[in-house]
Amino acid sequence: MDLKVNKYLKKFRDEFCAWFTKDRKLAFIVACIMGFVTHIMMITNTIMSQDGLWNSMRYAKPGDWEITLGRWGIYLIEKIDFFMAIPSITTIFCIIIMAMTSVFVIDLFEIKRKYSEVAIAVLFAVTPTLLVTLLYIYTALAYCVNFLLSVLVVWFIFKIKNKKIGFFLACFSFIFSLGIYQSYIGVSIGIFVMICILELLKEENDYKKIFINIIKVMIIVVVAATIYYMLTNFILALLKLQLSKYKNANSTNVINIIAGLGTSVKMAYKDFASFYVKDRIIYNINYHRNVAYIVLFLITGVFCIDKFIKIIKDDLPKKDKVLKILFISILLLSLPVALNVIDLIVPNNQIYALTSSQMILIIPFCLAIMENIDKYFVLKGIAIVSCFYILFTYYITDNVSYTALKLSYNQAYSTTIRVIDRAENLIGYKKDLPYMFAGIVGNDNYPRTNSLYNFTACDIVNNTVFHYTYGGEVATWKSFLEIFLGLNINFCDDNTYRLILESSEYKEMGVFPDQSAVKIIDGVVVVKFQENPPVP
Repeated sequence: MDLKVNKYLKKFRDEFCAWFTKDRKLAFIVACIMGFVTHIMMITNTIMSQDGLWNSMRYAKPGDWEITLGRWGIYLIEKIDFFMAIPSITTIFCIIIMAMTSVFVIDLFEIKRKYSEVAIAVLFAVTPTLLVTLLYIYTALAYCVNFLLSVLVVWFIFKIKNKKIGFFLACFSFIFSLGIYQSYIGVSIGIFVMICILELLKEENDYKKIFINIIKVMIIVVVAATIYYMLTNFILALLKLQLSKYKNANSTNVINIIAGLGTSVKMAYKDFASFYVKDRIIYNINYHRNVAYIVLFLITGVFCIDKFIKIIKDDLPKKDKVLKILFISILLLSLPVALNVIDLIVPNNQIYALTSSQMILIIPFCLAIMENIDKYFVLKGIAIVSCFYILFTYYITDNVSYTALKLSYNQAYSTTIRVIDRAENLIGYKKDLPYMFAGIVGNDNYPRTNSLYNFTACDIVNNTVFHYTYGGEVATWKSFLEIFLGLNINFCDDNTYRLILESSEYKEMGVFPDQSAVKIIDGVVVVKFQENPPVP
């Protein structure tokens, strides 16, 4: 038995060494180095998103909330780092996983040119979508693993020689991916559509192979989704929980998807355009990144037209030529929907920075199309320059974002120190008095004038340090005080909070840093950060 196991292990090692070529090692190393250089501030500082602050450090294990969202896989992945949501640990793991993901993407797209391999490796290290993922530090590792799993779904279909094993592994990866975060389904579907387009743009005209793969993917999606649904319901029943209503997750079904298809498809195209041209998802305009995207897409479009002309000139029956061009055109037009398929699954929702990771796959796709063009050297050069300019702006964006976040945390830290100091010097103060923080540190206290915030990645970076809902406000204040000041402060209950807000004493208080902004009211240390704070 041991000899048989050793034989299989040796075979796996030999095959992996043969697959992990010198070029792929280079891509992996480049991605790791660029990842460490780009995200060094994340590794060496404690900065994160509002939800990251809410759950970091104090985050013991993914619990009922994640289970009710169908994200039971987060528990299994986060167990790798012992549920320690610490940037210095998690960021390094995430960079390594994304570096490996870039290698699988390079293999899937059959990239051969060194500049393309380097560009894709750098892309996976510097993309602002990774920055945003890292800011949700308590789930960042799970989400990066999910990206890898979503890529592997397609890799197992196209690259595993034993088709039965490939089918099984693809199903398993898809089930696990859904169990971590369903938004990453666009990675698998998007890559698959891209591979089909690239196959059709080649000289071969094997429709049969394409259709077999399409049917295979449809079966994998149906089988994996069914198993995931049954497994999720079993876990919910076992733990006596119900599916969450968050973002209408509990109302997702085939009937609702079909009913909202028209609106959802429009939203998918709108999200696609927003990511590349506008500032709603990722900030582009101040960097002129939107122009670089348009240049890259237009030149890629010229290359596709060149391929169409070549197909027309090929020695093929007219019917085959028309079908091939029509099929490629349909797939190209469906690509935004494939990438943003989550818009169809969860109608009336838009993607945002955290759920837009799949959008970066367009750059490897454009590079893969260019690989098969041996002319238009000037246009190809412009496209490559545009690509590397986009990557350069990504690097700048990431570091500006980290700097802006650090400034926000410095402001919150210095303000909180002053608040606590002022509170402890009040007449009648006792250490066991409960606190009431009415609002959060923001523009009402110290307006931002630094233009740095115009060049960050997205709204998530520019938000205040604290969550702006009542429950989130209390939770993030508690977490901030515990992590950054080492203080375990008790807050007043919801009813007391409401009564104090309605009192004349509170209404007469000024907003911090006004001298009257910290006061003891009915045995509660009240700090007024805003005129109209969130209410329970």
